[in-house]
Amino acid sequence: MPKVGFVFSGAGARIAQECALSEALIEGLTPSGRKIRPDVVAGTSAGALNAIAVNAVIRSKEQPQAPAFSWDDYKRILFDMKDAKIFNTTARGITKILPRNIPEGFVLDTAPFRKLLEATLKKMEFDTLGSLYLPTYISVVEKESGRIHRLFSHDPDPAVRDLSLADALMATSAVPVAFKPVKINGLEGEFVDGGVGRDGIPVETMIAERCRELYVISRMRGNDKTEVAVFRKRRPRMPKILLTALLSTEHLMNNLFEYGLVLAPLIARQAFLYMPKLTKQYPMLGFSTQREQYEETMVWARKNDPLPLKETDLKKRMLRHLSKWLQERKE
Repeated sequence: MPKVGFVFSGAGARIAQECALSEALIEGLTPSGRKIRPDVVAGTSAGALNAIAVNAVIRSKEQPQAPAFSWDDYKRILFDMKDAKIFNTTARGITKILPRNIPEGFVLDTAPFRKLLEATLKKMEFDTLGSLYLPTYISVVEKESGRIHRLFSHDPDPAVRDLSLADALMATSAVPVAFKPVKINGLEGEFVDGGVGRDGIPVETMIAERCRELYVISRMRGNDKTEVAVFRKRRPRMPKILLTALLSTEHLMNNLFEYGLVLAPLIARQAFLYMPKLTKQYPMLGFSTQREQYEETMVWARKNDPLPLKETDLKKRMLRHLSKWLQERKE
């Protein structure tokens, strides 16, 4: 049976943008008024958090006996989000950066995020990957080999279905250098952000799903100069090593974004991009603006339907990028 798929790109602290977009699609708040219910979802990095929220909201709608969880419940969690709820910003936490964190390969301690995540999953009553309501993919990258693991909630292997959902979400959100690599109990090795592999937009997960419609849901993206300016303005005291790592990750994800857009119309009968155009950029690590991001994105979503992705247009785009790259090589 042909399916409808949602894929959520990595978002960093732009979680609320993708929340607003998915709410608009599911609740029919776009100009077309069409309510779009996904049959399968996939998420990378912070986008995986939105994939889990979609699971909880849809289950609550369709199963009255299930734990109640609405968009308002999710937004309360997001709007209450602060940097201190994601990484340790206490004086003690900051003083550990040089003597402990950096020797272990990361800068910021995300113990507060783990606590917030576990409390949220407990409210949703999701504990393992297999407990999710919808078929769901979460992408992580093995630190040593660079291999992509697409953890699937409906995997035939019960060992995969029994993996800790908190572990998987911590791993897919572990931005290299910024956050500590994560061990997933039941898997060998350590894992980092799924967005640093090919799954910056996890469209490849949908190849086997044979989707009738595929929606690529992404936070707003800017050009490289804009990204640099936002980071420096919002985080003037950020350690240079962290600034460099975050900018490099951002540039990588923006480049992979193009790859995902080219692939999407090749694997689904119809593919769409839903990405807002906001008045300003928001940095990857700046979690205190969720309400502002949500409200502006929702205003945009009410005025804009998803943009159809056409194979021919995207091929032309990639050819332009290739031509530009070849020209730079000659210069």
